[in-house]
Amino acid sequence: MSLKHLSAGRFVCCVLGLIMLFSFSCHRDYLQETREQFDQRMEWWRDAGFGMFIHWGIYAVPAGEYGGQTKYGEWIQESADIPVAEYEKYASRFNPVQFNAGEWVRLAKETGMKYIVITSKHHDGFCLWDSKVSEYDIMDRSPFKRDVLKELSAACRKEGIKLCFYHSIMDWHHPDAQGSNYPDYNYGKGPNPNFSRYVEYYLKPQLKELVKGYGPLGVLWFDGEWINEWTEEQGKDLYNYVRSLQPDIIINNRVSKGRDGMQGMNKYQEAVGDFGTPEQEILHGTSDLDWESCMTMNDNWGYNKTDKNFKSAEILIYNLIDIAAKGGNYLLNVGPTAEGLFPEESVIRLKEIGQWMSVNSEVIHNSRRIRHFQETPSLFYTRTKDGKYIHAIVLGWPGSELQIKYIDPEEGSEIQLLGYSKSLRWQKNAEGGTTIYIPEELQLEENRPCKYAYVFRIEGQANEVAEMPAISTVSELVTGRALFTDSITVQLMTETDGAEIHYSIHDQPPTVTSPEYNDPLTFYQTTHLQAMAIKQGMVASKISRAAFLQTTSVKSVRFGKPYQSKYSGLGDITLFDGEQGSIDYNDGKWLGFEQDDLEVWIDLGESRSVHIVNLDFLQNIGAWIFLPVTIAIESSVDGSAFKTITASITDVDERKSGSFKHDFTLTFTPVSSRYIKVIARNRVTCPSWHEGAGGKAWLFCDEIVIE
Repeated sequence: MSLKHLSAGRFVCCVLGLIMLFSFSCHRDYLQETREQFDQRMEWWRDAGFGMFIHWGIYAVPAGEYGGQTKYGEWIQESADIPVAEYEKYASRFNPVQFNAGEWVRLAKETGMKYIVITSKHHDGFCLWDSKVSEYDIMDRSPFKRDVLKELSAACRKEGIKLCFYHSIMDWHHPDAQGSNYPDYNYGKGPNPNFSRYVEYYLKPQLKELVKGYGPLGVLWFDGEWINEWTEEQGKDLYNYVRSLQPDIIINNRVSKGRDGMQGMNKYQEAVGDFGTPEQEILHGTSDLDWESCMTMNDNWGYNKTDKNFKSAEILIYNLIDIAAKGGNYLLNVGPTAEGLFPEESVIRLKEIGQWMSVNSEVIHNSRRIRHFQETPSLFYTRTKDGKYIHAIVLGWPGSELQIKYIDPEEGSEIQLLGYSKSLRWQKNAEGGTTIYIPEELQLEENRPCKYAYVFRIEGQANEVAEMPAISTVSELVTGRALFTDSITVQLMTETDGAEIHYSIHDQPPTVTSPEYNDPLTFYQTTHLQAMAIKQGMVASKISRAAFLQTTSVKSVRFGKPYQSKYSGLGDITLFDGEQGSIDYNDGKWLGFEQDDLEVWIDLGESRSVHIVNLDFLQNIGAWIFLPVTIAIESSVDGSAFKTITASITDVDERKSGSFKHDFTLTFTPVSSRYIKVIARNRVTCPSWHEGAGGKAWLFCDEIVIE
């Protein structure tokens, strides 16, 4: 049938169908790009190494304070449970008349940052640009009436800084993002049949405004993807949608569901997104994936007027070096005030970092990691992108000599201390390493080119280094310690073919004269094992360490306060089952106590000589889990009269972020005892600096080992 025989209605339907078919057939799957295409797109970001994160919005108006509490940040609407209608009023008070885009961008540039990521829209839904699909923005709702993103875009172009946008998938303000829950913006309280409508008619149109109106952008940095309404397929679709608007844009892994908690890396191989996003932590090792650690200077992302817990410039510079050596990027946050100013404490630290970067920026910019990037806790390495130089970075002043083994300088080449005009004398030493001699004049602090960390530029090659031995039992890899009752068999292995493994079971580290490992080792008592790999022509590996603790079997246990049923592990036996909990408090291996202390009476079945009690606790301040305030051990022969044999005040940083386990070892003069009582005091409530200040604090315990 020819088109002229079609009715008007059928003709329109056919045309629309053809358009849809054409659109579908032309839609490109950007997830299928080649490795070469991916590397080309990521190159500027890898070269940059260092960026500024800016969390700014109407949450800066209350400045962390609500209802007499001063513990809040950018999550204040949710954390303080402020109704939508009340929270909206902050917009009318958001008038940042001291905002100067040029000053912000210049400070970032002087700090050595190559890109800026600013919150275009955080979870509260307020927009920092003139959106055409919403009136809940800086132009329509605030008295400021200036498009700050447009001003930042112009300033970034002028200074050669890449502009990037953070954008929240979650939205506490838009009705369709909450569905039947609106105006209750608390997510996860039920199904939301309108969420797809929010995505198609609000989220995507706003992203199109940002990419097309303020670009080209460097990165779209998504967040809020953990909500139940957001799916893997929606993440893939959004990734392709954004790249269809700007094919060379970079998108983080929070666009979909692949992020593995705050450690930020991907949970599975095919996860969507171009780089991982560790939050408030740095990878312990490195990764073959691109990654970026986003971290605050103090305890909040958004401005909090009472939060003065700022890290020192020294620590921030150490973080920058640590991340660069491991091949990652550092995204350092600033939370501006409602007046449009960076906090003075932030400015001071940024300028001090800038002074260090003015001397040492080649360590961060256009640098790449080497395989063995850290020789000692204070000695790191990076290489230049072109491979011409390797940098040895020393945390703290090295003194009159610097000893290095991982790098072999080229014969006749010069070694430079960055910022110092003269070449340094150096020579190979008898141990197969290199000694770099540092001039006497530099021993005076005022003569040094910078503070905190010092960079030596070396023309040479990285030496081959033997791989650290892996320590394992028959069934699993041991990374810290393992527990056993009667005996345990241990195996050692290195990935370096032909290497010998030497080990020690004493306090002294192993050497080439220590026993050589050939067959599995069996231990019948508590043993601290150290091992290293050695091969002719290679630098010896770092030392692997593991503790194998012999546990005392118990007859029975009794708790003073019950653990919560939700976090009950395997019941009472959890503390003595030999199964160590991970850093995931939901792994079913922890006992959790809400506001209560851990009080446990342990019957060993018979009197025994006891001199060590070892306890595992978890800290995850984001989940309101803290280490105990104090720990006390009591003993008794008859089970009725207990006597304190040791007590300890825990001194671990209670503000330390991320999720981590801490092993407390209490050693005392041997006592003969059948009954042991352990008391670990819960801090009861979250501290004043915490976002949950006054809320119920948790105490999580796993293994108790009695020796």
